[in-house]
Amino acid sequence: MKRAAKQVLIVLLVVMAVIGTGNISAQADYNWKPKKVSIAQSAKKVSQGKEFEIRAKVTPIDAEDDYIRWEIISGKKYVKFEDRDRTGDEMDFIAVKPGKAKIRCYVQGKSKKKYGDTITVTVTKKKSDYSLAKVGESVKYVEAWDDFDLEVKKGSSIKNSQLKWEISDTSIVSFAERKTTGTDVEFYAEKTGTVRVTCTCTSGKAKGKKVVYTVNVIADDDDYDDDDYDDDYYDDYD
Repeated sequence: MKRAAKQVLIVLLVVMAVIGTGNISAQADYNWKPKKVSIAQSAKKVSQGKEFEIRAKVTPIDAEDDYIRWEIISGKKYVKFEDRDRTGDEMDFIAVKPGKAKIRCYVQGKSKKKYGDTITVTVTKKKSDYSLAKVGESVKYVEAWDDFDLEVKKGSSIKNSQLKWEISDTSIVSFAERKTTGTDVEFYAEKTGTVRVTCTCTSGKAKGKKVVYTVNVIADDDDYDDDDYDDDYYDDYD
């Protein structure tokens, strides 16, 4: 009995040793830390004021990206991080002003130059846009006593405060609020008639540019206010 028990114990110890060896091997095969990182592009152009993203490729692909770090090597006045996060296989930045910046991605604890990668970001000057255009049809139809909005689409170089709205006849259409500037303004249809509503850029390089809408105020089309309807309604009960 003692010999049999000893043999069973030996077998159990051998099985446990094999299982333990397998666990260690499996853990050893798992790539917790990246061997290296690379960036697909070596250079990138971004317009001033834009947010942009840079992605890094991890080797091996199943490695943890918590070990990846980012830094701006040079040109910190041209590019900045979007937030305080500096880890991960993708990172968001903001293009502050025209110039060149060099950004590095690397593996924590490894040689930055040997196992990391860099990209040069060129921030270009924001293009001027002084365009001013209608939104929708140039001729509008509204009912009397209704509020309505008019809107224009402006270029990025025009400020809201530079856009002033005017009405050719305020007895027909008036401003619904005190606001008379900006890309969109609310109006009130006082009575039937036709007016011109103009949005003009009053200053800057786009000074004098304008958009004109023709507003036709028509009678209130409310069937319940129609006298014939009321007469017919009471006739049914005579």
